[in-house]
Amino acid sequence: MPSVKIFRHQTGQTRPQFSDLQKWCEQQNKSLKSLTKKLADLTTDLQAEKKQSLLVIFQALDAAGKDSTMRNVFRYCDPSAINTHSFKTPSKKESSHDFMWRCYPHFPAQGELSIFNRSYYEETLVVRVHPEFLSSQNIHLPVKKSFWQQRFKFINAVEEHLTQSGTQVIKFMLDIDKDTQKKRLIRRYARQDKNWKFNINDLKERQHWQQYQLAFDDMLKSTSSEHAPWYVIPAQNKDMMRTLVADILVKKLKKMNCQRPGLADMTEGELKILAEHVSV
Repeated sequence: MPSVKIFRHQTGQTRPQFSDLQKWCEQQNKSLKSLTKKLADLTTDLQAEKKQSLLVIFQALDAAGKDSTMRNVFRYCDPSAINTHSFKTPSKKESSHDFMWRCYPHFPAQGELSIFNRSYYEETLVVRVHPEFLSSQNIHLPVKKSFWQQRFKFINAVEEHLTQSGTQVIKFMLDIDKDTQKKRLIRRYARQDKNWKFNINDLKERQHWQQYQLAFDDMLKSTSSEHAPWYVIPAQNKDMMRTLVADILVKKLKKMNCQRPGLADMTEGELKILAEHVSV
């Protein structure tokens, strides 16, 4: 596996190159279908064991393929073991609390897998590009660079606490390039079956492309840790992207080594009932 697949930010490090990951996928001959079926078995192990949990976070700019990746990667998983949450613009009530408050209730319980479609990281990305949004949180402008570092520090502390409490955290940044994003956004406008996805505001946000890149770079550098790493995956080829996501999740769950429990101890009366229905 190439080192560029896993984002471990070092000074001067660049994001993974599409060609490097494409070559790796071809060499490994990974099958998305086989990986997703294996993922389903492993999430059932997680659900049955009820001792550990997994939080999966997806962050990306518009049209990178978050929704389709989640839909395809988890297609065979038992829906009862997965909780999916999409975080949009905070409500007035949510903005009156600390920036992570609305995410707290959705952290996974033991035996659960929670998927965040965007997350508390939006509060280090969108509001950094549009600091005027911070006024709804009663934060005085302008903010200093230390403000963002404090948010990163708090996020790291929360994710470390989750890990120590039995919740593994895995974070995917689906890294779309500017030309690919433009093609996909225009396709939403041009194709009737995709019109429902089109939003003119997505095109407006492209005016802030460079600011978003800088915000993502600082976020990745400041919040990729050993216990909660960022996996940065180029989004040009959706099949390759989904295969990489599934492969990383399978490896993570295998490492968690969740065990399905055996039969529970039964009383004498329960054993008698069992004997009436089961031939020994």
